[in-house]
Amino acid sequence: MAQVQRKAAQGGAKNPNFNGTLHSELHLVLQTRHAQLLVRGRMVKGKPLIAGLLAFADRSRLVWQAAAEDDPYADWFLVQIHEAMSAAEARMETEMKRLNVQLSSTRTFHVAPAEVKEPFRMALRFSTPYAYRAARMLGQFDELVCQAFTAKQIGVLNSEQCMHIVRACARRIRGVFGLPNRFRRLGITRATVQDTHPLFQRAEELMGVLPSDVLKGERRAPLARSLKTAHLQQIPPVTHEDLNDNTVFE
Repeated sequence: MAQVQRKAAQGGAKNPNFNGTLHSELHLVLQTRHAQLLVRGRMVKGKPLIAGLLAFADRSRLVWQAAAEDDPYADWFLVQIHEAMSAAEARMETEMKRLNVQLSSTRTFHVAPAEVKEPFRMALRFSTPYAYRAARMLGQFDELVCQAFTAKQIGVLNSEQCMHIVRACARRIRGVFGLPNRFRRLGITRATVQDTHPLFQRAEELMGVLPSDVLKGERRAPLARSLKTAHLQQIPPVTHEDLNDNTVFE
């Protein structure tokens, strides 16, 4: 089962007057290759590039910074990211509940989700809460895959049903991870004159027309705020394929 491991240490614990920074160590732990593939994404010659968690974290940082500078398009992309994440999480929660009901109806067995002896473990050092939320979403997917393959192993699901769940949820996650790639940072702000400024017109050509409530600043992503940047851990892209790749990248 996927885990996010967290270790926190507060500086100056012996000194009540110390105003140090609160630090935490977080690790994403994944059991399945299906989830691991979505950490790295795909960069295979002759096939379309697919953004993974790390690419999403890097690109969403640019959107985050632009939103802090009052770029209305950055705000709009954060709203879309938030809504897409919510939809993906809701879909996976629904599938997990359905699987839990099916597994609990098998009274002959006491069923525990399948696990590997040495799961993938990665330290998380991101700049924005949406990157961490994306990591949690990926962990949720990992748990769902474990549950689906457990259900397949004991005959609750057949192979086609299992793969349908995995592929459908993987597509939603890829959709989330690809959203920041469409953003273009042009240096516009809400103070830019919409009808006459060439940069605003260029933004509309590249990214579409903004909803009026976003343009006015009436609707923003719930977690939108400025944060300090952090160095991102780099993991090389997947450069080979096996049979499991198609269930994620199809």
